Amino acid sequence: EQSSDKKEGKSNIPEHKIIGEAFNCYVMVEYEGSLLIIDKHAAHERIIFEDLKKSRKNDGRVAYQTLILPITAILTPGEISALEEFSDEIKSLGFEFSLNGKAADITAIPDAITANDAETLFVKILDDITEGRGNPSVTESIRREKALYQIACKAAIKGGRIYNSNIIEWLVGRVLLLPDITVCPHGRPIA
Repeated sequence: EQSSDKKEGKSNIPEHKIIGEAFNCYVMVEYEGSLLIIDKHAAHERIIFEDLKKSRKNDGRVAYQTLILPITAILTPGEISALEEFSDEIKSLGFEFSLNGKAADITAIPDAITANDAETLFVKILDDITEGRGNPSVTESIRREKALYQIACKAAIKGGRIYNSNIIEWLVGRVLLLPDITVCPHGRPIA
């Protein structure tokens, strides 16, 4: 079966055949006389990461979604200090928030993640900033890149789960259209 990517209007996806999945983690694809084994999570994580980087280039900020009800994150004094010092950087990642004593009321989150993951990710980013703040070699661009890795990881499909065949076909098509991308943002091979 030849896959197509009608949603994105891509008719230039190389010819291939999806022949199955192993452990609901790896997709086996016949491609150019070879067997390509794609790690679903690692591949999707890298695709999201590339999309996040592209969207930031356009306006400098990750796409975000406004929440109907804020999520309250209880913060340590170090996290509050990092939030105050790096407020613009955190906002560029798709978060909106207001400080409320020892907590932050999160009113918008990156579009790629769910509300369930938002508080944990918000605090993790603050902790990473706090840890790297005293290190002059950790630049703003490195911090942002690491935060984008975390957003992509939270948003990516999960290994071990069953997904609709259309999602798998879309994923394989994107991997084949991005031949230079061989690892996830953390360095794990995608195929």
